[in-house]
Amino acid sequence: MNRVDFVKSFQRELATNFNLGYQNWWSKFLFHYSDISNIISILNSAKLYSRNKALALRLMQNDNADNSVISHTDTRAKEYVRLYFGALTPTQYHNEGFKSRTKILHHAHCPVPVFLLLNFVKILSRTDSHFSSGNIASAKSNIYNHIEDLDKLEFKYIYHRDYIQENMNKQLITYCRHAEVLIPDELNIYDYIEYVMVRSEAEKQTLLYHLNQTSKQKLKQKIRIYKNGIFYADRFYIENIELVDNRFSISFSRITDDKFDFVFYITNNDIGLNYTSKIPQISIENRTIIFQIKPEYVSKNISLKITIDGNLAYEHNFGVHNNLVL
Repeated sequence: MNRVDFVKSFQRELATNFNLGYQNWWSKFLFHYSDISNIISILNSAKLYSRNKALALRLMQNDNADNSVISHTDTRAKEYVRLYFGALTPTQYHNEGFKSRTKILHHAHCPVPVFLLLNFVKILSRTDSHFSSGNIASAKSNIYNHIEDLDKLEFKYIYHRDYIQENMNKQLITYCRHAEVLIPDELNIYDYIEYVMVRSEAEKQTLLYHLNQTSKQKLKQKIRIYKNGIFYADRFYIENIELVDNRFSISFSRITDDKFDFVFYITNNDIGLNYTSKIPQISIENRTIIFQIKPEYVSKNISLKITIDGNLAYEHNFGVHNNLVL
């Protein structure tokens, strides 16, 4: 059996063994997530790079990795593009969403996560694809290249996302949940991408605002708002923003007592008028807030950008219907 046929057969077996819940459709994809600033760079360059190459090319806008983990990760792994077999990993749980500066440990922070869902069969059918039995930062991690070694992976633990009972091997399950597929150096992303997943309409608008026209055309019908089985979505983020007269109505996913520095950048693109409003150390006490601006800043071509603790949270031109492209 050739490599492609083996992978197709293995995928069918996974779908049969995990025929309920989101693990069933997970078997169609491999997953890569990062902060929206990095995803914008990836999609516009059409390349997904290894950590070392992304840093060398200065393409990593937000380094959301845990320094304590990276320092113990096999140096060889930094030469690979890294994809997970499943979403909702323990690392994602700790990194996902806006965290106040006092709660960020070891630089691990992915404020606005975006997921790329890549074709399972096409990537694993590559002769240069490798895959791990679990967390490659672990000393006991096994990395394979022979496609038949897929049978050695413990998918009952790789796909395990339920509560870990006391009689279970927590260390093994946590290790397996981080199993990855590794591709040397770089990946031409548009050869494999199936979907781009975001959490909200606001984050979709932000992504579209920054994508070049080529990327937008290639991603027609592929950018989706979907949370179940992809995101934890347990920290606050912007759900939607509407402009009514001279008021922005900003809807958040939840309230929080944590405090953040907000900066609002408003631009009237018709006359080139700019306005910046800095609001330090505020908490989200209501799920919807109103941000009012002076009438002279309102136009048919008005842009709004919001940063939270210096991280991009939202950007959109309300005079250009970017969201209608898809």
